[in-house]
Amino acid sequence: MGEPQTEQAGGEIQEGGTVNNEGYLQKQLYGIGIFEEEIVLSDFTGDGERRFVVTQEQLMQFFHTELTFRPFPGLVWMKKGGNAETYLITLPASERTILYRKGHSPKRKSKGKLTALKMKFPSLALKVRVDSAGRKINGIEIWGFSGAVLKPDTVLYELPLPNLSGSRMCLGSTHRATDGNVRKAAEKTVFDTPFNWHNNIVGIGQIPFYDYHKKYGGRCPFKTLNKLGTGKQLLEAKA
Repeated sequence: MGEPQTEQAGGEIQEGGTVNNEGYLQKQLYGIGIFEEEIVLSDFTGDGERRFVVTQEQLMQFFHTELTFRPFPGLVWMKKGGNAETYLITLPASERTILYRKGHSPKRKSKGKLTALKMKFPSLALKVRVDSAGRKINGIEIWGFSGAVLKPDTVLYELPLPNLSGSRMCLGSTHRATDGNVRKAAEKTVFDTPFNWHNNIVGIGQIPFYDYHKKYGGRCPFKTLNKLGTGKQLLEAKA
């Protein structure tokens, strides 16, 4: 028996792409690998190849004319329902600068002094809700977790931040447009929008956010945080 042959209608296969009927080399943009237990979508549009494990629904959305599924670093899953899209994104542990308004003066109608604070965050999981029509973020939930990869048995923690109720972030009047980049817009919504004194009692110790930040030097020790479940509820899109 000879070697198995690969055929493609309309062009000759070459490394990095195919030659079309006019003799021009076409760059490969995406590839799909269907395995026994996983579907892998390969993205060649950037530098090198990036691979993403996707569901059957996400693969169908990739070919949908009204909504094109585009994977990006940190994306775990995306789903669409009604007039909204929901994304689960993970961000690596890192030190970030947040903006915080400490206190206010109702009599003087003062919003309080805006302070830049550095915080060392663990890995983060964000569930981001986007309005399909206006392409604006109208809901964010956020969790902290240990390790680099979100797994079913990963413990989720409530972050020691003001403006949080459990995992839900109060966006107030902030509805940031995505401009086609959901991850970037979500990061800007969380880290570039000033936090204030609302719900500023944080951690197991139930102390004011500013005092917590000072006590732990901007770190978020897991032993000081409330547990909010496990990664299974997020990975199964049930949270």
